[in-house]
Amino acid sequence: MTDITCAVPTLNSDWSLTDTITSIISQKDCKVRLNIVDSGSADNTLEICEKFMLTPAYVPPGNMYQAINYGLKNASTKWLVYTNSDDILYTDSLSRLIHHGDVNGADIVYGVCDWIDTYGRFLYSYNPPPNNVISWFRMGVQPFAQQATIFRRELFEKMNGFDETYKLAADFDFWLRACLSGAKFVHLPGLPVGCFRLHKKQLSYLNSVNHRKEVLQSVSKANLRADLGDRIKFLWGRMSNIGNYCVRILRRRQLIGHYTLPRSMDSL
Repeated sequence: MTDITCAVPTLNSDWSLTDTITSIISQKDCKVRLNIVDSGSADNTLEICEKFMLTPAYVPPGNMYQAINYGLKNASTKWLVYTNSDDILYTDSLSRLIHHGDVNGADIVYGVCDWIDTYGRFLYSYNPPPNNVISWFRMGVQPFAQQATIFRRELFEKMNGFDETYKLAADFDFWLRACLSGAKFVHLPGLPVGCFRLHKKQLSYLNSVNHRKEVLQSVSKANLRADLGDRIKFLWGRMSNIGNYCVRILRRRQLIGHYTLPRSMDSL
């Protein structure tokens, strides 16, 4: 049975943390070493951790990537993952990702992700591109969801973890730097492996403009520029998800009572 280390950064996460922890410790066919890293929660987050017999580490507030780096830096397992305190993994997710990564000699393995609302209701799925991820990075768009991605410890150490000069897009920067370093990305086809929870408390929602600025900063720092081929591959990837976009619109119609287009199709 393969081990994997999972870091979960928390800050006043009691409203969703029980679901997140339960989904992680319930993983089948792999052993998860779960590290909670808290940044001074004033709600019931610590009590929830105690209920699961987990002792959170403390990292000062201000940058969740500092907490993630802390939770992963001393890992001894071959594979690593980080999960936000409001997201969910399906029970067979990590074993499927690990097996696929081992078989294919991958450094990073990413799969299909579902989007859910605040209360855990399904909204839509997103199918990431099976290849050509560099084209997406050149476009300034993350090609896959972090919630559905694992990576090797050796790669994490080689990249010196997540760049803490970024507060909102260090994950995009990490994947981009890994891609430029020659890391092997492998796509896991088939059923979704994780859930991204959409809600108005998210940092990326509250700071969408600054998030975009950080993404573009990372792309500029790498001196990347998209060409026509990149744009075509990106558009083709979007078109391959047209069914998922239709489901997204219809589900919003079902849940809120009228048809609305998403605020941005640039979000996965």
